[in-house]
Amino acid sequence: MSTAALETACRIVGGGPTGMMVGYLLTRAGVEVTVLEKHSDFSRDFRGDTVHPSTLELMYELSLLEDFLKIPHQQPTSVGGVIGNFAFKAADFRHVPT
Repeated sequence: MSTAALETACRIVGGGPTGMMVGYLLTRAGVEVTVLEKHSDFSRDFRGDTVHPSTLELMYELSLLEDFLKIPHQQPTSVGGVIGNFAFKAADFRHVPT
C-alpha cells in the first residue's frame, strides 16, 4: 500500500456500488474524484451476481447500458424448479420492462 500524499477534490472511501456510482456521477460533473478501496478487485460475493431491472434502467438513463450489455452474460427468461415429479415455473421475466 502506498503512503504517498494524495491530492484530489473529493475522496470516496469504499468502492462498493454506492461509492462507485457517486464517484462516476461526480466525475461526469467535472469533479476530480479518487475512490479508495482496500480490495484489489471486485470479485467478492457481496458485489452481487445479478443485475436487477432497476439497475439496468439506471444504466440506460446514464447512457451506459449499450456498452454494459456487450459484456458476456446470461439472461434468464424464467425461474422454476422440480420437486419430486412436479415441475413448476415460479416467475416469468419476459415481460419485465427493462
